[in-house]
Parts: sequence; C-alpha cells; structure tokens
Amino acid sequence: MMQAEYLQRFARVALAGLNLQRGQSLAIKMEPEHAEIAAVVAEHAYRAGARYVDIWAESTRFLRSRLDHSLPEHLDYVPEHRALRNAEFLRDGWALLSLKGPIDPAVMEGADAERSGRINRVVSSVDAPLRRALATDETQWLVMAPPSPKWASRVIGISDGTAALAAMWEALVPVLRLNEDDPAAFWKRHGAGLKERAATLNDLQIRSLRFRDDGTDLDVPLHASARWIGGGATTQGGVDFSPNIPTEEVFTAPNAPKVSGRVAITRPVRVLGGLVRDGWFEFRDGAVVDYGATSGGDHLAAFLSVDEGSRSIGEIALVDSSSPIYQTGLVFENILLDENAACHFALGAAYPTCIAGGARMDDDELIAHGANRSRQHVDFMFGSDDIEVSAVAADGETVPIMKKGRFAL
Repeated sequence: MMQAEYLQRFARVALAGLNLQRGQSLAIKMEPEHAEIAAVVAEHAYRAGARYVDIWAESTRFLRSRLDHSLPEHLDYVPEHRALRNAEFLRDGWALLSLKGPIDPAVMEGADAERSGRINRVVSSVDAPLRRALATDETQWLVMAPPSPKWASRVIGISDGTAALAAMWEALVPVLRLNEDDPAAFWKRHGAGLKERAATLNDLQIRSLRFRDDGTDLDVPLHASARWIGGGATTQGGVDFSPNIPTEEVFTAPNAPKVSGRVAITRPVRVLGGLVRDGWFEFRDGAVVDYGATSGGDHLAAFLSVDEGSRSIGEIALVDSSSPIYQTGLVFENILLDENAACHFALGAAYPTCIAGGARMDDDELIAHGANRSRQHVDFMFGSDDIEVSAVAADGETVPIMKKGRFAL
C-alpha cells in the first residue's frame, strides 16, 4: 500500500467510525501539520453530505513557545471565541474528529510543569461544557492517531523520517485493520465483540476487582450502579459511533473513594506534555497519597494539583495482551494506542455513561454513585503479560477475569 492509499483508507474508517450524518457539520481538531490527512477526511465528509467541515488547529509548537516566553500574567488568558465555538458546536450538534498523532514527541520535553499546569487549568475550565457533552455522548466524537515523521522516528527507531514514516504506517496497518477488505465493516464487527465482553462483565455484577502483578496490588471496588462499556457508543439521539479507533478495551467507573493499594505503571505516559517513566502510585481512601517516577515527576505533581479529582481514579479498563497494539512490541508514547495495549486506569473524571442513568445526573449525583469528577482525565497503563485480575461478584463469589494478561472468561 502506498501512503495515498493509507490516507484514503484512514479517512474512510474515520468517517465510518463517526457515522457522520447527512447535513451534519464536522470539526477536525488537529496539529497544522495534519493538514493533508484532514483535507482527505474533509473531501470524504463533503461527499457524504456534510454541511460544513471546520479545522480546530492546536499547535504543540505554539504551546511550547507560550510556555517558554509568555509573561506570567498572560498564562491565564483564553480568548472568548473558544467558548463561543464550543457553544455553537453543541447547539448545532456537530461531530468531532480529533487527530492525536504527535508531530514532535520531544517538543514539550523540559517545559515548565507549573506553567503548563496553569494553562491546563484555565483551558480545561473553558472546555468543561464541551468535555461533559462528549463524555455523555450528546453527539459523535472520535479520536484517531495518524503517524508523522518525527513521531515515527521515535517509535520505530529510524532516524530517516521518510523511512520511519513508511515503517510506522506498515506497523499501523494491522492495528487499524487497514489490510481488511472493508476496514470500516471490521470495526463494526469488532465493536460488537467488545460489547458482548462488556455484557458478560455486567452480568457478573462485579463489586470489586483486584489487580496483581510485579509492583501492583490494587483493589478497585465498583458501585452497584457501575456499568461496563466497550466497542462503541450511541448518541442521545440514537446514532451509533466509535469514540476510539483502534479500540481493544472494556471499561467502567470505579467506586473512586474506596480504591486502595499500589500500582506500577508499565508504559511511559505524557502528562501535561512531559514524559513520565516508571511511574507508580499508592492509593488510600481513594486518593493518591504517594507517587514517584524516574522522570517526569514534576509534571505528575502539577497534574495532581489541578483539582481534587485529579488524585482519584475515574476509569478502570481491561485490555487483553493479545491486542494487536501490544503484539507490535512498540511503545507509541500516545495514549490512544498505548491504552489499547494494556490494562489501564485514568486519574480524573469518570465517564458518566459508566453509571446507570449517569448521563442525566449532575456532578453531585455522580459522586454519590462513586464516580470521580475532575477537569482532566489521563490514562496510565499498568497491564502486562503477567497481570492477574480477579473479581468479587455480588453473591460473594471470586471469579478469575484475566490470567497472565489474557481474559479467562
């Protein structure tokens, strides 16, 4: 396959995943360097009857310049048009495609964590209504990660960006199932399989999960109203869509105040732009009481101080180590891909849809059902080939869920 064909297949999968409706507008959130793939997506969107396609450009290079050189008193500024844009998006029921492939993975290395935290706090506050609407599936949204030369060089380990990009596309072909005769149809079938796995877990009426591995012994209770989700979503208006492609996970919201134990992170994670390696957390009464990392600890500290909910778990997800992403043997340093390679949890907000009736609840009601609330949400991978997961069901029976990284159900 040549790159032009990769882009065409990528775009078709994106539009199928979004299930863009005729007459619906589409926003594409992207780095400016993603213009080529965005243009291909826009063409397919207009051919499918889109009313309008808009570009929401957000440059990490611009952000780094601001972090390094902006006057301190300007770091809390957000232009009014961002809130107005978000409001129009929600009012008119647009769909959102986020292209999350990093252009330069190293661009934020060495950035001031405290200044980054200040910007994140104010932006996350302005974006809160949009984030809540997407989390409750008011409209379709999808995250995908197209490769780029510098990112590919880092992941593949080839200094020649052109050669690395070609190699990374080849690595992503089985991950995105671009080698299927009809990749879009595959993702519908695959999503149905993940929904069946979520239904099996829901039928168990799990009240707590225990994760054990080298460096991890974590107890994650679940509220009786918690629901497992996987494989796709449906808008409040009845439109089916895929929030993430690729996706290999089933996930739910823990009873956040009751989480306890220690967990060792098995893959690097970017937090507020900084790369956190060899991280670990200790939880007591649902909150992080101690943590560490061999690098990126200052970014963890800044993240944990954004709001109270940043110190508690909002999502717990199960991923089988047979995942094609895990099987590549690559670490992508990208949440979308890495979270679908291993079991993970998220510090920050729970998805309201993981609580029965949660889409209609306010924050106080969600908290009463154990769901964590926060202005942010970042995933941390802790799964491996050796992880053991067991569950205690409502009847008190202990059920093995995963053995040696594979589902036992």
